[in-house]
Amino acid sequence: MGILEVQPGGWVWVKRDFALPANVISSANGVLTLKIDGDEEIKVNSNDLTTDNYSIMHPSCLQGHQDMASLSDLHEGSLLHNLKVRYFANEIYTYIGSILVAVNPYKPISGLYSNENLEKYSKQFIGEDKPHIYAIANEAFRNIWKSGESQCVLISGESGAGKTESTKMILDFLSAMGAKNNNGEKSLVSSRILSSSPILEAFGNAKTVYNHNSSRFGKFIQLAFAEDGNIVGGNISHYLLEKNRTVGQNPSERNYHIFYQLLLGVTEPLKSKLCLDDPKNFRYVSAAGAVRDPNCEDKNDFKEVMSSFEVMGLSNQVVEEILTILAGILHLGNVTFHMDGGAQISDKDAVEKAAQFLSVNTEQLIESLTHNKREMRGEVFLSPLNEDQALASRDSITMAVYSHLFDWIIQRINSRIKAPKTPFSSIGVLDIFGFENFAVNRFEQFNINFANEKLQQFFNKHIFSLEQLEYNQEGIPWSDIDWTDNAGCIDLVERKMGVFSVIDEESRFPKGTDKSMLEKLHNANAKNPFYIKPKITGPDFGIKHYAGDVIYNTVGFLEKNRGSFRDDLITLLKDSKSDFMYDLFEGVKLSTERGGRGKPKAATVASSFKESLSSLMTTLSSSNPFFIRCVKPNARKQANDFQNQLMINQLRYSGMMQTVVIRRSGYPVRRLYADFCSRYQPLLASIYTKVPKDKVSLYLTKNASEKEWQAGKTKVFMKETLENNLEQQRVRILGSAAIMIQKHWRGAIARMRYRKRLQDIVKVQSVVRAHLYRKFYLQTKSAALVVQKYVRGHIARQVVAEMWAEKCARLEAELEAQRKALEERRAEMERLRKEAQEQEAEQLRRELEEEEQARKKEEEERKRIEEERMREAMKRMEELEKKRREEEAKRQEEERIRLEEERLEREREEKRAEDERAAAILAAEAEEAEQMGLADDEVALDEAEQEMFRHLQDLDSHLGQEDGEHEQEIDEWWDLEPEDEDVYANMTGQEGFDTISEAGDTPEIDVESSLPVHAGYLKVREASMVSRWKQKYCILQGDSMLIFNAKQDYLKSGWLRKKGGGKGTLSRRNWLPRFFILQNTTLSYFEFEGGEVKGQINLRHAIKILENPLDKNKNNYIGLVTPERTYEIIAEDENEHRSWLRILKEVHNTPDELLHTMKEEMNPRNAVASIDLIELESCNRVEDKAENHVFCVITNDRLHYFAAEDSDEMFRWIDLLSPQEINVKQNALHSGYMTLVKSKIVRRKVFVSLTEKGLEMSKRRDGPIEGKISLHSLCVVTNPEEVGGEFCFYIHVRKRSYYFAVKTMAEANQWADDISEVITSKEQFQTRTERLIVELRNLQSDEIDSVYKSNAILRYTKAAIQTPILALPYGPCSATNSTPLQEQAVSIYKSFLNYEGATSPVEFIETQLGHLFDSPLLIDELYCQLIKQTSWVRDVDNPQNLRYWMFLLCVLITHTPSRKILRYLKFHIQRNTSKYSGTEMYKFAVYAEGLLTSGVKQREYVPSREELKKLLFLKDMPASISCYGGWNCKIAVTPTLTARVAVARLLSGMGLNPRHNKYALFEKLDNTYKVIEDRTLISDVLAKFERKTPGEGWCIFFKLFGIVEFNIAKCDPLELVFLYEFVCDQIRRGLFPDDKVSLTELAGLRCQYLYGDYTPDKSYTVSDIYKVTLPEVKYPVSSRKNTGTLRGLGTLGKGTIRKLKDLYTDTEKEDELLMQEEIEKAKNTINDYWKTKSGLSKGAAQQELLKVTTRWLAFGYGIFDVLIIDNRFRETELWLAVGRNDIAIYPRQKSLPLEVHTYDSIISFGAPQVSLPLEVHTYDSIISFGAPQVSLPLEVHTYDSIISFGAPQVNVFKITIEGHAPLEMNTPEFLDIARLMKTYIGIMVKMKKERR
Repeated sequence: MGILEVQPGGWVWVKRDFALPANVISSANGVLTLKIDGDEEIKVNSNDLTTDNYSIMHPSCLQGHQDMASLSDLHEGSLLHNLKVRYFANEIYTYIGSILVAVNPYKPISGLYSNENLEKYSKQFIGEDKPHIYAIANEAFRNIWKSGESQCVLISGESGAGKTESTKMILDFLSAMGAKNNNGEKSLVSSRILSSSPILEAFGNAKTVYNHNSSRFGKFIQLAFAEDGNIVGGNISHYLLEKNRTVGQNPSERNYHIFYQLLLGVTEPLKSKLCLDDPKNFRYVSAAGAVRDPNCEDKNDFKEVMSSFEVMGLSNQVVEEILTILAGILHLGNVTFHMDGGAQISDKDAVEKAAQFLSVNTEQLIESLTHNKREMRGEVFLSPLNEDQALASRDSITMAVYSHLFDWIIQRINSRIKAPKTPFSSIGVLDIFGFENFAVNRFEQFNINFANEKLQQFFNKHIFSLEQLEYNQEGIPWSDIDWTDNAGCIDLVERKMGVFSVIDEESRFPKGTDKSMLEKLHNANAKNPFYIKPKITGPDFGIKHYAGDVIYNTVGFLEKNRGSFRDDLITLLKDSKSDFMYDLFEGVKLSTERGGRGKPKAATVASSFKESLSSLMTTLSSSNPFFIRCVKPNARKQANDFQNQLMINQLRYSGMMQTVVIRRSGYPVRRLYADFCSRYQPLLASIYTKVPKDKVSLYLTKNASEKEWQAGKTKVFMKETLENNLEQQRVRILGSAAIMIQKHWRGAIARMRYRKRLQDIVKVQSVVRAHLYRKFYLQTKSAALVVQKYVRGHIARQVVAEMWAEKCARLEAELEAQRKALEERRAEMERLRKEAQEQEAEQLRRELEEEEQARKKEEEERKRIEEERMREAMKRMEELEKKRREEEAKRQEEERIRLEEERLEREREEKRAEDERAAAILAAEAEEAEQMGLADDEVALDEAEQEMFRHLQDLDSHLGQEDGEHEQEIDEWWDLEPEDEDVYANMTGQEGFDTISEAGDTPEIDVESSLPVHAGYLKVREASMVSRWKQKYCILQGDSMLIFNAKQDYLKSGWLRKKGGGKGTLSRRNWLPRFFILQNTTLSYFEFEGGEVKGQINLRHAIKILENPLDKNKNNYIGLVTPERTYEIIAEDENEHRSWLRILKEVHNTPDELLHTMKEEMNPRNAVASIDLIELESCNRVEDKAENHVFCVITNDRLHYFAAEDSDEMFRWIDLLSPQEINVKQNALHSGYMTLVKSKIVRRKVFVSLTEKGLEMSKRRDGPIEGKISLHSLCVVTNPEEVGGEFCFYIHVRKRSYYFAVKTMAEANQWADDISEVITSKEQFQTRTERLIVELRNLQSDEIDSVYKSNAILRYTKAAIQTPILALPYGPCSATNSTPLQEQAVSIYKSFLNYEGATSPVEFIETQLGHLFDSPLLIDELYCQLIKQTSWVRDVDNPQNLRYWMFLLCVLITHTPSRKILRYLKFHIQRNTSKYSGTEMYKFAVYAEGLLTSGVKQREYVPSREELKKLLFLKDMPASISCYGGWNCKIAVTPTLTARVAVARLLSGMGLNPRHNKYALFEKLDNTYKVIEDRTLISDVLAKFERKTPGEGWCIFFKLFGIVEFNIAKCDPLELVFLYEFVCDQIRRGLFPDDKVSLTELAGLRCQYLYGDYTPDKSYTVSDIYKVTLPEVKYPVSSRKNTGTLRGLGTLGKGTIRKLKDLYTDTEKEDELLMQEEIEKAKNTINDYWKTKSGLSKGAAQQELLKVTTRWLAFGYGIFDVLIIDNRFRETELWLAVGRNDIAIYPRQKSLPLEVHTYDSIISFGAPQVSLPLEVHTYDSIISFGAPQVSLPLEVHTYDSIISFGAPQVNVFKITIEGHAPLEMNTPEFLDIARLMKTYIGIMVKMKKERR
């Protein structure tokens, strides 16, 4: 310990927590006065000034250093003092090597970011001038070319340190650098990138207690650069938006800026339109109390945001939709609730505005806010929410809408700044949320701080770990530096059972709570040094972060981590009328749609954030990083305020001291020796050694200090200052060289220009001279021509005058001669005419006489001939009859002989075949044993296999209907990128997936996915004879090798049965097998394949192709009608029939010029043999004496020998057929044995491994892969089902389906789930048309026309499409229709050709609409096809186009398309209405637009024919509504008319007050009424009962549904009628107390009302008035039917089943007799009472009946029969009475209630909730398991105590009542009960509001 000597005016460091500078002011008597840090003064004895507490300050530290690595005094205090000195000098930037420290000044500094500064730093290296953020940006920009790799800039620091502003400065600089390389003009991409900042700040930044403009999300901006330095694109990734800020903020904080900007900056018209006013009136922006902030200029910022939207290319309509949604969020925040039988809306005005601006239905929004909707057994049930739950629903909608809006904005920005696929390089700028430590830290702060931990780890890794490691590896002398490693903190969060793991685990438990999560955290991490367990029990835990300890409050952790959003809320928002709102939620799936087969498997927020953060770290690690450490000088956000403690804390936890040390003593720049030589070659020109290391060492030894560099093993290490010097020298040398090159180049250019200019001058002179001489010549020539013209004209005029005189004289002479000849001709003609008339008269007289004579002769001759014919006919008939009998006898004899000959021939053939088979088996076994050494192991071939090459029909039974396609490789063109598709389209004539042909153009060929891998002729050794070889055509395709007799060069071939064609008289009635071949337009048939042609049919000459057989017993019939005859053919099965019929019709209808484009079909059914490659074991070359180049294919059960033409071809086949030796992947998602089923006979057990790409199959677990099934987004796996004791499922892939079987249902479900997950994880495939549909949204009118013109798939064509327009999933259409979806879609389009010319379009439309109900996946496809056929039509009013519009309207009212196609449909309709106004088509388009506006709904039934007929003429369908008394009301039914609207119309027309009572429409069938739901379409009800007429007992009935108010005196007469009939209907159905007196009175009054005074002749039926019941049941018949009742059986004795049956039969007969007696008795009683009411008027009888019924307490209630499930009542069959104010339980037929409950006491009602597990435990948390200890039963019940047993009853309805046990009942009317209760509760709430 030494004593320091210091004089006044000197400076020392005072050592405290950190060193502070102190100035020695004075010294007196050994006492020194020190002024510490310019503020505090202390006195120190000179003897106490020791080195332990003080140190001398180096003079250089008094001035601020630009690079803290150059500080003479290096400790925390010197760093702090240096930053402070520079801060107060307005020097806010300081270097630590290449690391920049930025201190937030909280004030603008003049000129700091001026254009002059920007220009200056763009030309300098780092360190040449003052530290600046521009220098860092410039260095990153230069490094793109210097290092050849991507760069990134990491900006870190606490919240409020200035990270966002630093990001903007870097973007400004890089944009300006790009503009310099673009002639000084910023590109559109650069402008858009800069414009994104105001948008992102408005929507993602907010005021917090630490920062006025705090980023509440993280972003990583990547800028893509071209090789010339211009910005060509970019991408913005965002992380963890703080969603809950939209619904609540901490005190003195604000919501996101955009809300305040909208409220204060929007124009007045739009403000009025959006119902906006002062921000204080909106809870979401005013609850925290910080509405206005003086640091935020909201009005100006809003203008900047709108300007940025414009630069970004967003239309005014889109911007207005964004603002509308923001307004909807603000209004939704004002929705409040109160409890009244569940949560109820307090302010309906707010919810109506919210619904209006969010474009959702108000009633649905209210329902979603106040009820939880669940679906069970196909029915929807609503459970009321309490007030807190309703508020949570409101806030969850807000957060979801805003977060998806934010995602959409960033997605749209990325689409506008999208970079090319392969940019030259990129620079990334990371601006992520700063470290936060509030008074209360929640889930958001936890994630934010973890992200900062990861970034600090990345900083440590690059600055400390990697650098020190590299020094050691390269042998550089180095002493390690201690630094704070935060790996332990990150491990605490990320490790197994770490914080993230526990949070995610608890989030997945349905019953997991924040408390249980905290307990697990404490148990798992209490001993971790980085974990803080509070001493006081509470909902908190803490973590020791690198920036300090943070305590987190766990309340809401799990809810926020789950990110749960109810399905009904998702459905509500997806059903929004706004297409923009739908776009926001288009990709959001319901819980039943996520994961495999309905299991919700959505990632949690924490896991998603962790994955995105990991991806970010990977991106950063692949780039060269630059670091900017932002620090804030004070926490008050004040300028010129420097808080030492706050600054030192930031310097400590960011490792700034260690960074300075390592930058000071380290060598941050390192280059490989070869790279150094390449980079600095101009500097090394004087060093001649060729060894790079020696050359570098020699140069640096000579030109640099030893402290500035070190030589490693492979690299040279340098200080940054040395690198800057080298770069400057390099620039100077290259600049000098460039100037020299420019000098010589410019001289050469100048000389070239001089010579060129001289040549040009000479050429100009020659041209000018030539022009002058030519001009003189032309003038002379012109003058000579003028003279010649006049002379020649004079001479010509003289000659013409003479010629004219001669011609006139000649013409006069000719005219005179012609006149004389004409007069002579007229005289001659008159003479000849008179002679002709005389001759004609004489001739006519002679002809009449001759005709009369000829007629008489013909009559006589005719009579003679008829008599001769009669005689000859009689004679001929006798001869024919005789001849027929002789021929019949002869034919029968011939037939007998022929049958005998055929029998003998068959016997000889069978004998010969058996001999050949025996010889072949022996020969084959001997030969194979000789060649392969397998004689003892070879198994004899089956008889069916030996006959395979000779009998094709036997072959078909073994091969089945496999199409030979293998899914190991999906079509190459299927997965092509868009650019590749274009290339492929150029090669094949296709347009990618959407193949379409123009009329008149050459159509494209539909290329199949499973093209042959290899094909060619091979010789095959047959099994029938030894060493017999026959040439066959072999094709290797998919997973099969197919063998054909010949090359398949025709359209189709196969075996069919043809009628006629045999030998013999009866052969015309036989159906003989024939082999048919269709080639071009000729259909030829043969007796056997390869045989002689038996006949040919030219399809061009066919008149018609029949599908319906003349003989109804024949299935799969095809008839070809030609002018000569009708050919009748039968296919073997339905698939073959459909295939043949399709190809025959196509050939018949296809023009000759298009016929060559039809695809040749290679039908596997025509193969004479096939080899399944899955069963292939090996393929080897063998020696054969008879043939060369022989190879053998060995399968599971036999050997196949083939001979090729040469050795190359043989080895080619061997390579292709050899199985791949690839082991099954060890990292398979799922693996195990399954049975692959090909037919009932062909089954094979295979080992299957499921990978991310698909399924891999092998014979055994460790065997080679022998087959693959590729999976992608269009593949489908079906639900497992039990078949024959196995559990099977299909995997549908392209044009093939695989059928697998396992032993258990659990295993089948697991396979199906896992395969479904792989399919779901694949990227959704989009066809070219789908991409074009999306593209059309954002195009201008002229661009749209161009797209239609260049893409035939979007416009009308006559040629058929070859593939569907949309990407349809594989597999059949439905369970009842096995046709693949793709094939069905194409067939629908082809049917359009028939529709265009159909006489009755209704039947066609009705059929197609019915198909869509069976195949709903084809709805969108049909819409696209119809839109296509109505687009770009030349004559829009032609009948074909109008028919397509008719069809489109019919589909529109029946089936609702998906929202994506709905938008396309709206676009299509709007485009046609705007372009073709005034046309006939325009009427259909306007009608369709009206349907869309009014909101069409999905139908349940095909529209009725009457509706379709009216719709084709754009008319409404009339309908009749029945009422009481036989009244009928006529209404016009539109396609969108609902029951609610119809009721409102009826009430208005009848003048009824809807407030008094509730009315509804009912389906009445006989005497049964079923209420029609309000949202049900009337047209759907009419279609349901189309075949029934009102006369048959069915009609739509209008009547009272619920009674609200009743006052006989005040009731309207019509209303009284409805009330009266409502009561009478209840009485008739037995829903009235069984009081005989009251019932008699009611019945008598009813009769008086209906029939008047009593007379004996008036008849009626008692059951039409009230329900008659027996007084008592005499036999113990249980009222609980079908529930296994045990009670009461003892009273029946020990009889047999037969006796019991007889007993009940007798009981039924006796009951019938008793019932008849009761009815007669009741009728007599009624008549007696009726007589007493004689003279009573109809109205009086009506009122008196109502007075009687009002005596019952349940008058006006809805009465329902229910079966109570529990035992709280003595009886279980009761009545539930639902009234306006309460509900009641009545015994049936009794007048007093058992219980009455008001609606205020009802907590909930509906179906009972499905129970969830109370706990879920992972295997990690299980300590032990095994058999438990033996325990005693808790309860024992005897059979006597069991009331019932069996399956639980369906239709259960539960009412939860406060203070009482819940009522659970069984009733089929539970929907009507729930609806009536909901109606009454709504009325009650509304009336309470009105009273308030």
